[in-house]
Amino acid sequence: MKKVLLGLLLVLGLTACGEKAETPKENEKPVVKIGATLPLSGDLAYIGVGAKNALNMVIDKWQQQDTKYTYQIVFEDDMVKPKQATLNTHKFIDIDKVNVVVSVFGVVDRPVDEIANQNKVISLSCSYGKEDIPAYGFNTSPQNKEIYTSSLRELKKRKVKTVALLGSNAAVSNVLLGYAAEHLPQDGIEVVFNERYNLDETDFRLSIQKMEQKSPDYYVLFGVEPMNSIFVRQYYELTGKNNVTSLGNFPSISLKVFPPINNIWSVYVIGNNEVFEKEYFEKHQNRVEACSANLYDGLDMIIKAFESTEPKEGNKLPDNADVLQKIRDFKVWDGASGKVKIEPNGCVRMDVPVRMYQDGKWVKIEE
Repeated sequence: MKKVLLGLLLVLGLTACGEKAETPKENEKPVVKIGATLPLSGDLAYIGVGAKNALNMVIDKWQQQDTKYTYQIVFEDDMVKPKQATLNTHKFIDIDKVNVVVSVFGVVDRPVDEIANQNKVISLSCSYGKEDIPAYGFNTSPQNKEIYTSSLRELKKRKVKTVALLGSNAAVSNVLLGYAAEHLPQDGIEVVFNERYNLDETDFRLSIQKMEQKSPDYYVLFGVEPMNSIFVRQYYELTGKNNVTSLGNFPSISLKVFPPINNIWSVYVIGNNEVFEKEYFEKHQNRVEACSANLYDGLDMIIKAFESTEPKEGNKLPDNADVLQKIRDFKVWDGASGKVKIEPNGCVRMDVPVRMYQDGKWVKIEE
């Protein structure tokens, strides 16, 4: 009889322990989950690592405050491959049950947007040339008009009359270079070449020799890396000239890879806030990469909006659509990217500076 009672008590004790472990604490905060699909390996790993660092900085900042919710972030590697980004996004939504998905660059963010939008999950992206944004989308990258305006200003300052536009056979190249090809003639600059190269192209010498016969004043690039760095290196080796610029991707190339050719200038889409650049360097001992500041601001806005939006009756978390509306209601944001404007469609607008490459650094151009 004693053995039976002892066994019964033991079973009851284990059951009670099990129930207690599975029961959430009364004071436990609801969790907002974020899934980030980034290039954490491959040629653009430095972009993905920079974005990861910046997103973690946002989480760290908010964890030091008395927030309504707990914020957790999950990272997956997509190697800038749309199929992998798609798999990552399904995993985030179906398994991790995220409220927000983060992606970088137009090569992968379109399928991520589509999946997130179908599931009414917020899709935060940093993608050039993307102004057509789905209902649950939010894009924090500079866009065609701002990038083009900064480039045009510098080309005019240098009295440029003719240009060659060069890029990759990719949507991200066609969007920005197409915009430039349309607007440059209207602004008095002739486009003498408008070329696209296959993603696996690594020898541009014959193409350069052909284009040099027309002697364009400037070569304007926006290709998928490593096209940009290889082209610049081969162009300099053949001509000894540095009349090459980009619509923003030169400063995104690793300083270990970019050809050490002084006085090349470029639109600087990495950001416009030296305080953030200093803070980032002190924490990570590295420069801010493309999209790092933009995604920092995007996640910062999202968390601020979650904290400022009341949940609907019976819900523990605010509705994602209400959170996005709150972000639009901010209208302006002064953050890691500088001062930006938030449009009703979820597109962020900003002033884009120009910088010059000197001795392994992108430095401000003195006016």
